[in-house]
Amino acid sequence: MDGTDLGLHLERNLRLIRWHELLVRTNPWIAVFVLFSRSRFDLDGAVQLAGIYYLFVVLFEVPSGWMSDRVGRVPTLRLAALAWAGAFTCFALGDDRFAVIVVGQALLAAGYACLSGTDVTFHYDTLEALGRAREYADRQASVVSMGLLAGAAGALVGGVLGLADVRWAFVVSAVLAVGQLVVTGGFTEPPRRGRVEGIGRQVGVCLRYLGHLPTAWIFGYGIALVVQEHVAFTLLQPWITESLGRSPDELGAAPLVSGLIVAVTAVFGAAAARSSAALGRTLGVRFALVALGALSALIVTTMAASTHLLVLALVAIRSAQGAAAPVLISAVVAPVVEQHHRATFLSLDSLAGRLSYGGLLLVLSTDAGDNVSRVLWQLSAVAWVLVCVTFVSAVWVRRRHGAVSLDHWT
Repeated sequence: MDGTDLGLHLERNLRLIRWHELLVRTNPWIAVFVLFSRSRFDLDGAVQLAGIYYLFVVLFEVPSGWMSDRVGRVPTLRLAALAWAGAFTCFALGDDRFAVIVVGQALLAAGYACLSGTDVTFHYDTLEALGRAREYADRQASVVSMGLLAGAAGALVGGVLGLADVRWAFVVSAVLAVGQLVVTGGFTEPPRRGRVEGIGRQVGVCLRYLGHLPTAWIFGYGIALVVQEHVAFTLLQPWITESLGRSPDELGAAPLVSGLIVAVTAVFGAAAARSSAALGRTLGVRFALVALGALSALIVTTMAASTHLLVLALVAIRSAQGAAAPVLISAVVAPVVEQHHRATFLSLDSLAGRLSYGGLLLVLSTDAGDNVSRVLWQLSAVAWVLVCVTFVSAVWVRRRHGAVSLDHWT
Protein backbone atom coordinates (compact mmCIF):
# COMPACT_ATOMS: atom_id res chain seq x y z
CA MET A 1 0.00 0.00 0.00
CA ASP A 2 1.60 3.29 -1.08
CA GLY A 3 1.55 6.48 0.97
CA THR A 4 -1.52 7.94 -0.75
CA ASP A 5 -3.59 4.78 -0.27
CA LEU A 6 -2.46 4.47 3.35
CA GLY A 7 -3.43 8.07 4.02
CA LEU A 8 -6.90 7.48 2.60
CA HIS A 9 -7.34 4.37 4.70
CA LEU A 10 -6.21 6.18 7.83
CA GLU A 11 -8.66 9.00 7.10
CA ARG A 12 -11.35 6.32 6.85
CA ASN A 13 -10.27 5.12 10.30
CA LEU A 14 -11.11 8.54 11.70
CA ARG A 15 -14.61 8.35 10.25
CA LEU A 16 -15.21 4.78 11.38
CA ILE A 17 -13.89 5.44 14.89
CA ARG A 18 -16.98 7.56 15.50
CA TRP A 19 -19.31 4.76 14.37
CA HIS A 20 -17.37 2.25 16.45
CA GLU A 21 -17.71 4.46 19.51
CA LEU A 22 -21.46 4.75 18.94
CA LEU A 23 -21.87 0.98 18.87
CA VAL A 24 -19.53 0.40 21.82
CA ARG A 25 -21.30 2.91 24.04
CA THR A 26 -24.92 2.12 23.09
CA ASN A 27 -25.41 -0.37 25.89
CA PRO A 28 -29.05 -1.22 26.68
CA TRP A 29 -27.88 -3.91 29.11
CA ILE A 30 -26.33 -1.38 31.51
CA ALA A 31 -29.77 -0.08 32.49
CA VAL A 32 -30.91 -3.49 33.75
CA PHE A 33 -27.98 -5.76 34.58
CA VAL A 34 -27.82 -5.18 38.34
CA LEU A 35 -31.63 -5.36 38.52
CA PHE A 36 -31.39 -8.65 36.63
CA SER A 37 -28.66 -10.13 38.85
CA ARG A 38 -30.15 -8.93 42.15
CA SER A 39 -33.63 -10.25 41.31
CA ARG A 40 -32.16 -13.70 40.68
CA PHE A 41 -29.28 -13.90 43.16
CA ASP A 42 -30.02 -11.24 45.86
CA LEU A 43 -27.69 -8.33 46.64
CA ASP A 44 -24.92 -10.66 47.83
CA GLY A 45 -24.99 -12.42 44.48
CA ALA A 46 -25.15 -9.16 42.50
CA VAL A 47 -22.14 -7.70 44.34
CA GLN A 48 -20.31 -11.02 44.01
CA LEU A 49 -20.93 -11.07 40.25
CA ALA A 50 -19.62 -7.53 39.96
CA GLY A 51 -16.51 -8.55 41.89
CA ILE A 52 -16.06 -11.64 39.73
CA TYR A 53 -16.22 -9.47 36.62
CA TYR A 54 -13.40 -7.24 37.85
CA LEU A 55 -11.26 -10.21 38.79
CA PHE A 56 -11.76 -11.72 35.32
CA VAL A 57 -10.44 -8.44 33.96
CA VAL A 58 -7.30 -9.17 35.97
CA LEU A 59 -6.78 -12.27 33.85
CA PHE A 60 -7.36 -10.54 30.52
CA GLU A 61 -6.26 -6.93 30.91
CA VAL A 62 -2.48 -7.16 30.45
CA PRO A 63 -2.50 -10.00 27.86
CA SER A 64 -4.99 -8.01 25.77
CA GLY A 65 -2.85 -4.86 26.01
CA TRP A 66 0.24 -6.84 25.03
CA MET A 67 -1.72 -8.40 22.14
CA SER A 68 -2.71 -4.92 20.99
CA ASP A 69 0.94 -3.80 20.96
CA ARG A 70 2.27 -7.06 19.50
CA VAL A 71 -0.42 -8.30 17.10
CA GLY A 72 -2.21 -5.04 16.34
CA ARG A 73 -4.97 -2.69 17.42
CA VAL A 74 -7.49 -3.87 14.83
CA PRO A 75 -7.46 -7.63 15.67
CA THR A 76 -7.79 -6.75 19.35
CA LEU A 77 -10.84 -4.56 18.69
CA ARG A 78 -12.42 -7.34 16.65
CA LEU A 79 -11.86 -9.80 19.49
CA ALA A 80 -13.62 -7.38 21.84
CA ALA A 81 -16.72 -7.38 19.65
CA LEU A 82 -16.78 -11.19 19.46
CA ALA A 83 -16.44 -11.50 23.23
CA TRP A 84 -19.31 -9.11 23.83
CA ALA A 85 -21.59 -10.94 21.43
CA GLY A 86 -20.94 -14.11 23.45
CA ALA A 87 -21.41 -12.34 26.79
CA PHE A 88 -24.81 -10.88 25.96
CA THR A 89 -25.96 -14.24 24.61
CA CYS A 90 -25.09 -15.80 27.97
CA PHE A 91 -27.02 -13.11 29.84
CA ALA A 92 -30.05 -13.47 27.57
CA LEU A 93 -30.20 -17.25 27.94
CA GLY A 94 -28.70 -17.79 31.39
CA ASP A 95 -31.67 -16.67 33.52
CA ASP A 96 -31.02 -17.94 37.10
CA ARG A 97 -28.12 -20.28 36.21
CA PHE A 98 -25.28 -18.65 38.10
CA ALA A 99 -22.53 -20.52 36.21
CA VAL A 100 -23.81 -19.28 32.83
CA ILE A 101 -23.91 -15.70 34.08
CA VAL A 102 -20.33 -16.10 35.36
CA VAL A 103 -19.28 -17.20 31.85
CA GLY A 104 -21.01 -14.11 30.50
CA GLN A 105 -19.12 -11.96 32.99
CA ALA A 106 -15.86 -13.54 31.83
CA LEU A 107 -16.63 -12.73 28.20
CA LEU A 108 -17.78 -9.22 29.11
CA ALA A 109 -14.51 -8.70 30.97
CA ALA A 110 -12.53 -10.01 27.99
CA GLY A 111 -14.29 -7.54 25.70
CA TYR A 112 -13.66 -4.57 27.96
CA ALA A 113 -10.05 -5.65 28.49
CA CYS A 114 -9.50 -5.76 24.73
CA LEU A 115 -11.01 -2.29 24.37
CA SER A 116 -9.14 -0.85 27.34
CA GLY A 117 -6.25 1.21 26.06
CA THR A 118 -6.62 -0.16 22.52
CA ASP A 119 -9.42 2.11 21.30
CA VAL A 120 -7.70 5.31 22.46
CA THR A 121 -4.26 4.23 21.23
CA PHE A 122 -5.76 3.25 17.87
CA HIS A 123 -7.16 6.77 17.57
CA TYR A 124 -3.89 8.39 18.66
CA ASP A 125 -1.77 6.12 16.41
CA THR A 126 -3.93 6.99 13.42
CA LEU A 127 -3.59 10.73 14.04
CA GLU A 128 0.13 10.36 14.70
CA ALA A 129 0.63 8.53 11.39
CA LEU A 130 -1.21 11.39 9.65
CA GLY A 131 0.97 13.98 11.42
CA ARG A 132 -2.01 15.32 13.39
CA ALA A 133 -1.31 14.06 16.92
CA ARG A 134 -1.92 17.49 18.48
CA GLU A 135 -5.57 17.17 17.49
CA TYR A 136 -6.02 14.13 19.73
CA ALA A 137 -7.32 15.68 22.97
CA ASP A 138 -10.07 17.68 21.27
CA ARG A 139 -10.98 14.94 18.77
CA GLN A 140 -11.11 12.24 21.46
CA ALA A 141 -13.25 14.50 23.64
CA SER A 142 -15.68 14.87 20.74
CA VAL A 143 -15.73 11.11 20.04
CA VAL A 144 -16.36 10.23 23.69
CA SER A 145 -19.07 12.89 23.97
CA MET A 146 -20.90 11.52 20.94
CA GLY A 147 -20.58 7.97 22.26
CA LEU A 148 -22.11 8.96 25.58
CA LEU A 149 -25.09 10.52 23.82
CA ALA A 150 -25.55 7.19 22.05
CA GLY A 151 -25.28 5.55 25.46
CA ALA A 152 -28.12 7.74 26.68
CA ALA A 153 -30.34 6.47 23.87
CA GLY A 154 -29.28 2.89 24.56
CA ALA A 155 -30.11 3.22 28.26
CA LEU A 156 -33.61 4.45 27.43
CA VAL A 157 -34.09 1.52 25.09
CA GLY A 158 -32.86 -0.87 27.78
CA GLY A 159 -35.19 0.63 30.36
CA VAL A 160 -38.23 0.34 28.09
CA LEU A 161 -37.35 -3.24 27.15
CA GLY A 162 -36.87 -4.05 30.83
CA LEU A 163 -40.53 -3.24 31.52
CA ALA A 164 -41.41 -6.29 29.46
CA ASP A 165 -38.39 -8.51 30.22
CA VAL A 166 -34.89 -7.39 31.18
CA ARG A 167 -33.44 -10.12 28.95
CA TRP A 168 -34.50 -8.24 25.81
CA ALA A 169 -31.91 -5.60 26.62
CA PHE A 170 -29.24 -8.30 26.34
CA VAL A 171 -30.57 -9.45 22.98
CA VAL A 172 -30.34 -5.93 21.53
CA SER A 173 -26.86 -5.54 23.01
CA ALA A 174 -25.75 -8.73 21.25
CA VAL A 175 -26.98 -7.33 17.91
CA LEU A 176 -25.03 -4.12 18.53
CA ALA A 177 -21.89 -6.17 19.24
CA VAL A 178 -22.26 -7.82 15.84
CA GLY A 179 -22.50 -4.35 14.29
CA GLN A 180 -19.36 -3.37 16.18
CA LEU A 181 -17.56 -6.33 14.59
CA VAL A 182 -18.70 -5.26 11.13
CA VAL A 183 -17.31 -1.73 11.63
CA THR A 184 -13.93 -3.06 12.75
CA GLY A 185 -13.77 -4.89 9.42
CA GLY A 186 -13.22 -1.49 7.78
CA PHE A 187 -10.33 -0.46 10.05
CA THR A 188 -6.75 -0.25 8.75
CA GLU A 189 -3.84 -0.91 11.12
CA PRO A 190 -1.72 2.26 11.52
CA PRO A 191 2.02 1.84 10.82
CA ARG A 192 3.78 0.49 13.87
CA ARG A 193 7.22 1.33 15.16
CA GLY A 194 9.48 -0.42 17.64
CA ARG A 195 9.87 -4.00 18.71
CA VAL A 196 7.38 -5.52 21.14
CA GLU A 197 8.98 -7.83 23.70
CA GLY A 198 7.54 -10.99 25.16
CA ILE A 199 4.76 -10.26 27.62
CA GLY A 200 6.96 -10.47 30.72
CA ARG A 201 9.65 -8.15 29.37
CA GLN A 202 7.01 -5.84 27.90
CA VAL A 203 5.42 -5.41 31.32
CA GLY A 204 8.83 -4.74 32.86
CA VAL A 205 9.63 -2.08 30.26
CA CYS A 206 6.27 -0.39 30.79
CA LEU A 207 6.73 -0.32 34.56
CA ARG A 208 9.96 1.62 34.07
CA TYR A 209 7.90 4.60 32.96
CA LEU A 210 6.81 4.88 36.59
CA GLY A 211 10.30 6.12 37.38
CA HIS A 212 9.08 9.46 35.97
CA LEU A 213 7.10 10.92 38.88
CA PRO A 214 4.42 12.79 36.86
CA THR A 215 3.74 9.61 34.86
CA ALA A 216 3.61 7.61 38.09
CA TRP A 217 1.01 10.07 39.48
CA ILE A 218 -1.18 9.62 36.41
CA PHE A 219 -0.85 5.84 36.80
CA GLY A 220 -1.87 6.07 40.46
CA TYR A 221 -4.79 8.29 39.63
CA GLY A 222 -5.90 5.72 37.03
CA ILE A 223 -6.20 3.18 39.85
CA ALA A 224 -8.23 5.61 41.97
CA LEU A 225 -10.38 6.45 38.94
CA VAL A 226 -11.71 2.91 38.56
CA VAL A 227 -12.83 2.87 42.20
CA GLN A 228 -14.25 6.40 42.28
CA GLU A 229 -16.00 6.05 38.94
CA HIS A 230 -17.80 2.86 39.93
CA VAL A 231 -18.72 3.42 43.58
CA ALA A 232 -22.07 4.97 42.71
CA PHE A 233 -22.73 2.94 39.56
CA THR A 234 -22.50 -0.52 41.14
CA LEU A 235 -25.37 0.06 43.55
CA LEU A 236 -27.34 2.64 41.58
CA GLN A 237 -30.02 0.22 40.41
CA PRO A 238 -30.66 -1.37 43.87
CA TRP A 239 -30.73 2.18 45.30
CA ILE A 240 -33.39 3.15 42.73
CA THR A 241 -35.43 0.06 43.63
CA GLU A 242 -35.42 1.10 47.30
CA SER A 243 -36.22 4.71 46.39
CA LEU A 244 -39.31 3.48 44.56
CA GLY A 245 -40.31 1.30 47.53
CA ARG A 246 -39.98 -1.91 45.53
CA SER A 247 -38.59 -5.25 46.59
CA PRO A 248 -35.80 -6.86 44.53
CA ASP A 249 -38.33 -9.34 43.11
CA GLU A 250 -40.95 -6.73 42.21
CA LEU A 251 -39.12 -4.31 39.97
CA GLY A 252 -42.16 -2.42 38.72
CA ALA A 253 -40.98 0.75 36.99
CA ALA A 254 -37.39 0.35 38.25
CA PRO A 255 -35.98 -0.73 34.84
CA LEU A 256 -37.47 2.33 33.13
CA VAL A 257 -36.35 4.70 35.89
CA SER A 258 -32.90 3.12 35.79
CA GLY A 259 -32.78 3.59 32.02
CA LEU A 260 -33.85 7.22 32.36
CA ILE A 261 -31.20 7.89 35.01
CA VAL A 262 -28.45 6.21 32.99
CA ALA A 263 -29.57 8.22 29.96
CA VAL A 264 -29.50 11.53 31.80
CA THR A 265 -26.11 10.75 33.35
CA ALA A 266 -24.80 9.90 29.88
CA VAL A 267 -25.97 13.27 28.55
CA PHE A 268 -24.16 15.06 31.40
CA GLY A 269 -21.16 12.81 30.74
CA ALA A 270 -21.19 13.84 27.10
CA ALA A 271 -21.02 17.49 28.14
CA ALA A 272 -18.20 16.69 30.58
CA ALA A 273 -16.23 14.80 27.93
CA ARG A 274 -16.62 17.60 25.41
CA SER A 275 -15.38 20.07 28.04
CA SER A 276 -12.56 17.85 29.33
CA ALA A 277 -9.73 19.40 27.30
CA ALA A 278 -10.82 22.92 28.27
CA LEU A 279 -11.12 21.85 31.92
CA GLY A 280 -7.62 20.41 31.85
CA ARG A 281 -6.19 23.58 30.37
CA THR A 282 -8.03 25.77 32.91
CA LEU A 283 -7.38 23.91 36.18
CA GLY A 284 -4.33 21.96 35.13
CA VAL A 285 -4.66 18.27 34.36
CA ARG A 286 -3.92 16.98 37.84
CA PHE A 287 -6.29 19.27 39.73
CA ALA A 288 -9.02 18.78 37.14
CA LEU A 289 -8.72 15.03 37.76
CA VAL A 290 -8.84 15.48 41.55
CA ALA A 291 -11.95 17.66 41.26
CA LEU A 292 -13.69 15.01 39.18
CA GLY A 293 -12.88 12.42 41.84
CA ALA A 294 -14.30 14.63 44.59
CA LEU A 295 -17.54 14.94 42.62
CA SER A 296 -17.88 11.15 42.45
CA ALA A 297 -17.24 10.83 46.19
CA LEU A 298 -19.86 13.49 46.97
CA ILE A 299 -22.45 11.64 44.92
CA VAL A 300 -21.99 8.27 46.62
CA THR A 301 -22.06 9.93 50.06
CA THR A 302 -25.36 11.62 49.22
CA MET A 303 -26.81 8.30 48.00
CA ALA A 304 -25.76 6.64 51.24
CA ALA A 305 -27.41 9.39 53.30
CA SER A 306 -30.78 9.40 51.53
CA THR A 307 -32.99 7.41 49.17
CA HIS A 308 -35.10 10.46 48.38
CA LEU A 309 -35.68 10.77 44.65
CA LEU A 310 -34.48 14.40 44.77
CA VAL A 311 -30.99 12.93 45.16
CA LEU A 312 -31.29 11.87 41.53
CA ALA A 313 -30.55 15.47 40.55
CA LEU A 314 -27.03 14.95 41.89
CA VAL A 315 -26.75 11.36 40.68
CA ALA A 316 -27.41 12.69 37.17
CA ILE A 317 -23.85 14.05 36.97
CA ARG A 318 -22.30 10.76 38.16
CA SER A 319 -20.69 10.08 34.79
CA ALA A 320 -18.64 13.30 34.70
CA GLN A 321 -15.47 11.68 36.05
CA GLY A 322 -15.78 8.54 33.95
CA ALA A 323 -16.32 10.60 30.80
CA ALA A 324 -13.75 13.36 31.22
CA ALA A 325 -10.88 11.75 33.14
CA PRO A 326 -9.92 9.07 30.56
CA VAL A 327 -9.63 11.74 27.85
CA LEU A 328 -7.17 13.70 30.00
CA ILE A 329 -5.23 10.60 31.03
CA SER A 330 -4.77 9.26 27.51
CA ALA A 331 -3.91 12.73 26.17
CA VAL A 332 -0.96 13.09 28.54
CA VAL A 333 0.18 9.45 28.50
CA ALA A 334 0.38 8.97 24.73
CA PRO A 335 3.15 11.54 24.03
CA VAL A 336 5.46 10.19 26.76
CA VAL A 337 4.97 6.44 26.21
CA GLU A 338 6.39 4.81 23.09
CA GLN A 339 3.83 3.64 20.54
CA HIS A 340 4.63 -0.06 21.02
CA HIS A 341 4.16 0.28 24.80
CA ARG A 342 0.99 2.40 24.98
CA ALA A 343 -1.72 -0.25 25.10
CA THR A 344 0.23 -2.40 27.57
CA PHE A 345 0.89 0.60 29.84
CA LEU A 346 -2.77 1.66 29.86
CA SER A 347 -3.85 -1.96 30.38
CA LEU A 348 -1.55 -2.26 33.40
CA ASP A 349 -3.13 0.87 34.85
CA SER A 350 -6.64 -0.40 34.22
CA LEU A 351 -5.70 -3.80 35.63
CA ALA A 352 -4.44 -2.30 38.87
CA GLY A 353 -7.62 -0.27 39.25
CA ARG A 354 -10.01 -3.10 38.47
CA LEU A 355 -8.12 -5.52 40.70
CA SER A 356 -8.38 -3.03 43.55
CA TYR A 357 -12.09 -2.46 43.02
CA GLY A 358 -12.88 -6.14 42.40
CA GLY A 359 -11.15 -7.11 45.62
CA LEU A 360 -12.98 -4.34 47.47
CA LEU A 361 -16.35 -5.59 46.22
CA LEU A 362 -15.61 -9.17 47.21
CA VAL A 363 -14.64 -7.99 50.71
CA LEU A 364 -17.82 -5.93 51.04
CA SER A 365 -20.01 -8.76 49.71
CA THR A 366 -19.08 -10.97 52.68
CA ASP A 367 -21.23 -8.93 55.08
CA ALA A 368 -23.43 -6.91 52.73
CA GLY A 369 -26.58 -8.86 53.48
CA ASP A 370 -29.22 -6.90 51.56
CA ASN A 371 -28.31 -3.53 53.10
CA VAL A 372 -27.65 -1.09 50.25
CA SER A 373 -27.02 1.89 52.53
CA ARG A 374 -24.31 0.12 54.53
CA VAL A 375 -22.34 -0.78 51.40
CA LEU A 376 -22.74 2.77 50.05
CA TRP A 377 -21.32 4.25 53.28
CA GLN A 378 -18.35 1.89 53.08
CA LEU A 379 -17.70 2.82 49.45
CA SER A 380 -18.11 6.50 50.34
CA ALA A 381 -15.35 6.28 52.94
CA VAL A 382 -13.00 4.66 50.45
CA ALA A 383 -13.79 7.32 47.81
CA TRP A 384 -12.98 10.23 50.15
CA VAL A 385 -9.72 8.66 51.25
CA LEU A 386 -8.72 8.46 47.57
CA VAL A 387 -9.68 12.11 47.01
CA CYS A 388 -7.40 13.18 49.88
CA VAL A 389 -4.52 11.03 48.69
CA THR A 390 -4.72 12.23 45.08
CA PHE A 391 -4.99 15.89 46.11
CA VAL A 392 -2.03 15.83 48.50
CA SER A 393 0.12 13.92 46.04
CA ALA A 394 -0.88 16.27 43.19
CA VAL A 395 0.33 19.26 45.22
CA TRP A 396 3.60 17.48 45.97
CA VAL A 397 4.22 16.48 42.33
CA ARG A 398 3.41 19.99 41.11
CA ARG A 399 5.95 21.50 43.50
CA ARG A 400 8.65 19.12 42.28
CA HIS A 401 7.87 18.95 38.56
CA GLY A 402 5.54 21.83 37.73
CA ALA A 403 2.23 21.73 35.88
CA VAL A 404 1.36 19.25 33.15
CA SER A 405 0.25 20.33 29.67
CA LEU A 406 -2.14 18.52 27.36
CA ASP A 407 0.48 18.88 24.63
CA HIS A 408 3.63 17.86 26.51
CA TRP A 409 5.03 17.25 29.97
CA THR A 410 6.87 20.16 31.57
